[in-house]
Amino acid sequence: MNTSALKFYNDLASSYRLIYQDFDGAVQRQGRVLDKVIRRFHPPGKKLALLDCSCGIGTQAVGLAQYNYEVHATDLSPRAVREARKVAKRFGASISLGVADFRELSRQVKGLFDVVISCDNSLPHLLTDRDLLSGLRNIYSKLKPGGLFLLGVRDYDSLLKTRPDFTPPTVKRDSLGERVYFQVWDWQKGKNIYTVHLFLLRRIGRNWKTQCHTTRYRAMSRKELTALMKKSGFTGIRWLMPKETGFFQPLSVAFRK
Repeated sequence: MNTSALKFYNDLASSYRLIYQDFDGAVQRQGRVLDKVIRRFHPPGKKLALLDCSCGIGTQAVGLAQYNYEVHATDLSPRAVREARKVAKRFGASISLGVADFRELSRQVKGLFDVVISCDNSLPHLLTDRDLLSGLRNIYSKLKPGGLFLLGVRDYDSLLKTRPDFTPPTVKRDSLGERVYFQVWDWQKGKNIYTVHLFLLRRIGRNWKTQCHTTRYRAMSRKELTALMKKSGFTGIRWLMPKETGFFQPLSVAFRK
């Protein structure tokens, strides 16, 4: 695992919701959109066991718990899991939570699930084929036969053409205050690995407080990811784009035999 990921999410956990203009609205919206995608492949009336194996502070897990799912959510970051518990409590969502590395799911998480999800570009923290295959095979191991894996990542097919240096700053104002959010990306020469410096500037009275959190990702095309998923045993792999789903990133659906 990219060791910077644990520090990144531990340090960011208490401030993560500030990235959103309306975090609670995003929880509700993403839950609604992901439920519609999942229900394309599973009967609407059936209660499904669902594992979110990179839950962060619960953005997708809590959103989906509002629908007909028995949700278990895990994350590498203990601090993110603690924040997810607070979010679940605020929403009145019934979910179980735990700390787990998605390369160790077969050992660290009990039971099998109808659906496993990993969204918000979490899998690309695994920088090598070896780690990626380990993560994907562990995810595969937690699915029931015929179970669905739903993966959300950045649109790297587009990003690899331009290799951007930054994301444009956005200004957010709501009940949590005024803040500015942007990222600076440093691409490793000759490789599709980039370091992200996430900046969050928050107005405190007349002053501004600045946070910077750093981690690394591997930018992978959909063709590369599909090949690794096939190698891990997944079948029926297809990609759904934001225009089709309403989700903010491309989604891959894949199945256990």
